[in-house]
Formats: sequence, structure tokens, C-alpha cells
Amino acid sequence: MNYDFFADKADKLEILDYIFKDTDLHIYDLGSPYGQEIFQYKTIDEISLKFELDNDDFRTTFQLWTPRHKGKPIFRKVDLEPKRCNGHTFRYATEGWGLVQLYFGGLKNNELKHSHIGHFTEKGALKWEDANNVNGLVSSWDWTEIQATSRKLKYQIHNKLATRKIGSFGVSAGADKLETQGIKLR
Repeated sequence: MNYDFFADKADKLEILDYIFKDTDLHIYDLGSPYGQEIFQYKTIDEISLKFELDNDDFRTTFQLWTPRHKGKPIFRKVDLEPKRCNGHTFRYATEGWGLVQLYFGGLKNNELKHSHIGHFTEKGALKWEDANNVNGLVSSWDWTEIQATSRKLKYQIHNKLATRKIGSFGVSAGADKLETQGIKLR
């Protein structure tokens, strides 16, 4: 499942509020900063203090997981070449077949980049299972629960927060207001 939408900072905070208050989802970094481990966020403040939710800096990316999904997230250490990474030797990545990705786009050069939620389907994961021995077995995940979780999240964004649509993209209230002020949605 993949779903794209437009959201400004206030819209993103509403989405995070929904996740923290109305779901049992855990929010992890997709990738850690150089030299650090993956962080699990437990409050909106932890996210809003760490990330510029207005800007498009390609760092506001998360992996979502709940124990209902059965499989477990994998926190894989990634070795880095210090010459290319300001002397850093490692970072971590959060991986797993049934994780739900949440990417927040932001403002750059008078354009609001779209945000995204998505995840593998069981069929899609099975195509890659033999080539990827890091993520474990596809069968260890509860794909019915993963689908149900992502549908609820999409419903919240698309049907509750979006004030209109552009094609299949939901446009949340703050993004809609930005467009009326001359910001292009892309």
C-alpha cells in the first residue's frame, strides 16, 4: 500500500497526535544520524524538537510498527567509510518486511513536497525474500494486521484530515492554505 498526501507542519502534528493517542504504533527513525543508534519516539515533543517539520530536508522519515504485526523491527548497524562521512564509522537502519514507512515532505523553494505512507504487501515481500536475508521470514509477519493498520492511518489522513484531493493525493487544511498563499504542491 502506498498513499501520498500534502501536509504542513500543523497537519503533521495532527497526524502524529493521532498516532500517539489513538494507535498502538511505535515510531522509530528510518535511519539514525551518523554515530548514533535508532531512536524510538514516544511523544510529539521528541519529534518536533528534533526535526524541522516545515522544511524539506529528507530526514523526517520514520518506520512504524506494533506488536500486532507479529514480526519484529531489525536495527541493523551500517558500516560507513569515514572519509566520506566526516570521520563517522557507523549508523543504524530500521528494517523489517512489515514496517510502515512515514515520510514527511516539507517546504523548499516555494514548493511543498508531498508526504507518504507505505509498506510492502505480502506478495511484494515474498518476491524479495530470497534476495534479502537480513529481514528474516516474510511469514513471520501478520499481513492482515499490517493492512488493517495502514488502512486506518490512510483513512485518518485522507478522510478526516484532508479538506480536498488532488488526484489520489489528500490535501490537508494547512497545505491547502499554503497553496492559496502561492506555495506549489508537488
